[in-house]
Amino acid sequence: MKRNILIALLAAITLYGCERMRKGEVPQLLNYPSADMNQLPLHGGEFVIKGRVMGEDPKQYEGLYEVIVNNYIATQNDKSVLININDDGTFLLNLQIPYPMQLLIDPLPDGSFACPGDTMTIIIDPTKPREEGVTYDATGLSGEVTRLIPKVRKAYCEFSEDYNSEEKTPEMLLKWKDAQVARLDDLVRKMNAGLPELEGCSPMASDILRTYIISEHMERICDAIDKVADDEELDKVAFWKEYFSFVAPRERYLMDNPLLMIGADEFFFSRIMCNLMRPALESATGNDMNSWKEAMDGFAEKLNLSPTDFSVQVTTLRLLDVMFDVYGQTQDNASDEEAMKFADFVTEEVAKTISFLTYPELQRQAVLSYHQYVKAHELKAGEKRPVTKGDSIFQRIIEPYKGNVLCVDFWSMSCSPCRDKMLKMRDEVEANKDKPVKYLYITADPEVQCRHFLKPNNIKGNHIYVTKAEWGYMQAKFQFSGIPFIVLFDKNGKQRDGATVEELLKEQ
Repeated sequence: MKRNILIALLAAITLYGCERMRKGEVPQLLNYPSADMNQLPLHGGEFVIKGRVMGEDPKQYEGLYEVIVNNYIATQNDKSVLININDDGTFLLNLQIPYPMQLLIDPLPDGSFACPGDTMTIIIDPTKPREEGVTYDATGLSGEVTRLIPKVRKAYCEFSEDYNSEEKTPEMLLKWKDAQVARLDDLVRKMNAGLPELEGCSPMASDILRTYIISEHMERICDAIDKVADDEELDKVAFWKEYFSFVAPRERYLMDNPLLMIGADEFFFSRIMCNLMRPALESATGNDMNSWKEAMDGFAEKLNLSPTDFSVQVTTLRLLDVMFDVYGQTQDNASDEEAMKFADFVTEEVAKTISFLTYPELQRQAVLSYHQYVKAHELKAGEKRPVTKGDSIFQRIIEPYKGNVLCVDFWSMSCSPCRDKMLKMRDEVEANKDKPVKYLYITADPEVQCRHFLKPNNIKGNHIYVTKAEWGYMQAKFQFSGIPFIVLFDKNGKQRDGATVEELLKEQ
């Protein structure tokens, strides 16, 4: 009798707990992380990509395939690497990656997860559509996560009810957000019960894939707040606090979570920085790390977040990269004496940043970013890097235009923003037609394909058509992955980031 009463009491307590959860108690991820946090592979290392291009003349595909490494937390270390193909079609790339991450690998249809120490094998048949002509797999954790990401994306990260701002109010956006948070909480409950797609996978893979799922939902909620950015009557700070009030109760897995570094995709920390933390950045009083740190602390306090929150620290590190861009361009165009002052200032700011960071891996990334900054802006003449194939191709292209300011635009017919940019630049090109400036439009599309757009729209300038291989080498040279990509050169042939055509024309 007593045993039956005890069982009934336990059942009632369990039912009461579930009822409380359903009535609004925020669910927390259980058994997360399930792997030992001290064993997290946050370090960098070598990831091997090997394989073969099939066919009688595989060398013709040289320059078509590349790997893009987007360093999510330290953007100074982004890079694009071409896959060089041997005469027999084989290829081998020993790629240094900063930590486990998702790579963009062309020709893979879905990209891949890469962990240092693992190897990916790719077989390419260029005569078939990409979905059929590319087979790939990887060893270790890389292979396990790469095989499962498409499944969890299809099951849990396909969004059909995107928020549409037309004729909708901030109040309606808040209701939409609440619905998305409720959906996220339901996913957390499902994860606690066990996702069938993750059954049998290793604890580390389970941690990475669950992190991927929650980060995709967080990104989407962050994105939507842009819909009210232009509402001048809205109290944006008050709205921002209400909109992101859901974060603090879920901070442990949505924000203060080192697994986001290896489980989220390349856009996650950009969304956190540009959307979630925007009011903090806008309140900063200067372009130095002290003012940004003060703004970050105020941000954390307003949203009731931990002052050592991992994602807040990542934003601090990314702000260091912003400073590198701003002061690097200034330093490049300064006198030797002024350049030394800028270099000293930047060194001091790096030291401050490292003192703000409590995670050793973020400290390491700060040092690596500073190293990249020094390489980019403080190289002595005798230390310049060797000439690459991309350098040679580009030099051949610009040789006929020596002595002019050059505005070089990499574009494609398939890129709508590229075509819009060219249309908007028509007046500038016409106004400068008698001045020492040349507008070079470079594309890998055939001339006959471009003609029906260029001629009717009166797109003047110098139109240069290159092979896909030449395009690939120049893409590796300038390290761009998106287009339109525009780069300026002064009359002496020096690349001038941050300048304008007008400014360069005024220089002697």
